[in-house]
Amino acid sequence: MTLGIALLGTGNIAQRAFVPAVQAVDWARVVAVLSRDKARGAVFAQQYGIPGVYDDLEALLRSPAVDAVIVATPDAMHETQVIAAARAGKHVLCEKPMTTTYAGCQRMAEAVRASGITFAMGYNNRFNPGLQLIRALIAEGRIGQIRYARGFLTSQAQDPTGWRAHREQSRYWALSAVGTHLIDLWRWYFGDPASVGGGLASPTHGAPNDEVSVLVLDYPGRLLAELAVSAVFRGGNRLELYGEGGAITADNLMGSRAAGTITCKGQAIAYEPANPFAAEVADFVQAIAQGRAPCATLEDGLRNVHIMETAREGSLQRPL
Repeated sequence: MTLGIALLGTGNIAQRAFVPAVQAVDWARVVAVLSRDKARGAVFAQQYGIPGVYDDLEALLRSPAVDAVIVATPDAMHETQVIAAARAGKHVLCEKPMTTTYAGCQRMAEAVRASGITFAMGYNNRFNPGLQLIRALIAEGRIGQIRYARGFLTSQAQDPTGWRAHREQSRYWALSAVGTHLIDLWRWYFGDPASVGGGLASPTHGAPNDEVSVLVLDYPGRLLAELAVSAVFRGGNRLELYGEGGAITADNLMGSRAAGTITCKGQAIAYEPANPFAAEVADFVQAIAQGRAPCATLEDGLRNVHIMETAREGSLQRPL
């Protein structure tokens, strides 16, 4: 049986990532698209061979051809769209972050749990073969107990007029675009931290939302995990993990077409790169068919936004 998927949103992530990802999964098909601009939606649908075009979510959710939705809209729209889809009995793959506030996430979670649908969070890096390999190396104890980890990731979405830079559709810019990926990565590798602190700043454009952020996750008695993210720098990404028996480093490993390098204790480690979005969609579809939890869950969405919000409301910085 082929799963009919509706794509909510026609932005870059929909075009670049989700349309080809669904096309790569034999047992799934994009059957509808939702756009606030129906003319734009029609162009998008014609370009990708999508039969249904909607500018009204309730009408889309009434379609018997739609079994599931992929929510790829601005952060602030996630809450109402996910709740509506859950109440309509449609399975949901929600792009990260779950929504703009932890309270909103809790309302979404209540609707999802009441509906019994399958809900997956869009943390595609869990399907990145290089990052999966690093997780396996950690589990094998290749560098012993890890005491410090740090990651740097920058988004090249440098337009200060874009939706992530403004409060109407997001509460975060750098953290929403890329920081949430590193929060999820450290939780995936190390579990939930006991506390978080950091600094959020907008030194380039003075945007309402963060242009540069640095967070530190504390795992008392075990390690500190740091992340530095930006929405205004061009560049790559880097991970460094330091253990009692050596270090693992990775350059340019993250992203939909990443083919970076990994070293473990100074030795290059080979792996086969692959687009993580196709594997993410495949996992979502399989989770529905098998009645199991997806790789990235509702709880992951809740926890990651809680960490973002806690860091935003607090600070490690004190006046001197």
